[in-house]
This record gives sequence, C-alpha cells and structure tokens, in this order.
Amino acid sequence: MICGAALMAAGPVYDVEVEKDVVYAVAEGYWTEGRGAKGKYDFLFRKKGKPAPVELKMDIYKPEGSDAGNGGGAPERPLLLMFHGGAYYNGSKNELGQTEWCRYFASKGYVAASVDYRMGFKLKKADITRAENDAVADAAAALKYLLGREDLHVNPDSVFLAGTSAGAAISLALAYGTAAPLPCRIRAIGNLWGYVHDLGVLENARVPIISFQSERDPMVPYREGYSLGARTLTEKAYGTRLIHEKAVSLGIPAEHHPCPEKQHRLHLDNKGNLTPRFYEIRDSLERFFREQSATE
Repeated sequence: MICGAALMAAGPVYDVEVEKDVVYAVAEGYWTEGRGAKGKYDFLFRKKGKPAPVELKMDIYKPEGSDAGNGGGAPERPLLLMFHGGAYYNGSKNELGQTEWCRYFASKGYVAASVDYRMGFKLKKADITRAENDAVADAAAALKYLLGREDLHVNPDSVFLAGTSAGAAISLALAYGTAAPLPCRIRAIGNLWGYVHDLGVLENARVPIISFQSERDPMVPYREGYSLGARTLTEKAYGTRLIHEKAVSLGIPAEHHPCPEKQHRLHLDNKGNLTPRFYEIRDSLERFFREQSATE
C-alpha cells in the first residue's frame, strides 16, 4: 500500500498534537536521558552503581484533523521513529533538533516519535557494546509499542527510521542487524552521521538510506576507524561514506550528502540552536522518504 500522507505536496498541512513522556517499556538500565559528561553520572567511571528498572519514554507527535482511519478503514499514517545521539551516555528526546524534525513530519501527516533509550556504561569495551545492544533492543520495543497503538492509525507498510550519531547507528542496526523479522516494512533510513560495525549487515535487507556527515567529522569516522579515536574501547566503525558505497554496490537506493564543516553535529550550533543545515537535512529527508513511499 502506498501511504497517501507520505506523498503530500510540500508545505505543512496539519496542526500537531504532542503526547509527552509516553512509557513504552520498562527495562534494567542506568538512565534514559541526561548529561553524563558533566559529571552527574561519574559513579560509573568509579565502577560503582548498579542497573535498576527504568521507564523508557517517548514523545509522540501526531497530525490533528487527519482523516486516517475514518470509518474503521485501514491505517494510513506513515510512522517515523527519531533517535537522538550522545554516544550512549548523553542526550535526550527533548533535543531541539529531534523535536523540530518530529513536529515538521507530523505536520506532513506522519506519526513521529522522539524516542529515549537506555544509556550509560562502564569504561570497558564489553560494556559499551552492551549499551549499544540495549539501545537497539529499546528501539525495537518502541517500534512494537507504536505499531500496537490502534488509535494512532499507523501504516505498518510505511515505517521510517532516523537518528543522529548513535541514534543513526541504532536506526541502521534495527533495520539491518536484527535477527528476527520486523513486524513492518521499513521504507527508508535517515542516517545522520551514523555508523555500522559490519558493512555486511546491509546484505540483510533492502532498506534505502539517505546519509549526511561531515567529511572531517572529529568524532565518528567518515570512512572507517574508531569513534572518538577510542580504539581500545570501541569496535571498529564504518561511517556514511562506506555505508553509501556498500548500499550502491548492493543495488539499494541510496543518497549521500558529504558536508565540509569540521564538526560532528551538523544540525545544531555550539549553543544548541538550529543551523541552516538542519533545514537542508529536514527537506532532504522528507523528499527522500516521499520518493521511497512511491515505490513498491
């Protein structure tokens, strides 16, 4: 089924309603949002602190006045899940970029969710890998929750994933790396300066990818290397350039936007304000998603 809402012309159409702090699961972890690098969670670096049950939350942005689901018909709204970055240690669903992207896509007729996930790890490779895997498991739980909300009228044939940095890695892992088949069709991924640990995972699915990243990204390798240069703590990472090349070699629809800025976050400046690149990314994602919605 082609989702009509995803094919709308440019320009906001719907007013947007937001459901805040929706609990989609409970799991053992340290925290789900915060600023660990500023010292609040240094107990982990001192090898203290134990995981405990934490509520996993999302904010759901919904188009008001949509006729989706009228008369008990089939679901018609495309679904977008957005995951923030922060190296599995910082970040929040309330980051300005996340909220504004979700609000924009909801105005286009999408149900868009800005999703928090478990964060925090001790300074050893195995625990950082565990944090990555936990985040992907949380993303799968968030997707299951949203697909199960009948009142949202989402179309399981029109699901999109996007994220920045770690959030992009989560999106890629969810679409390509999960062992069990997903209960929906992932139409496309917005890979914003993300990475994979194994380029071979792209052979598992034919999910189109649009990517943005600085060619001089100081934190995540543009081609291949180690995030933050932490060779002893992280697995080797393959960035957007090689992800794009691998996708093209496999015949997966792909679009890549290399950027010249020497910075990691392209959508926010040092004060957390939106940059012109935010709008370029927003409009490119919307166009690319719309194009992929038109394919069978």
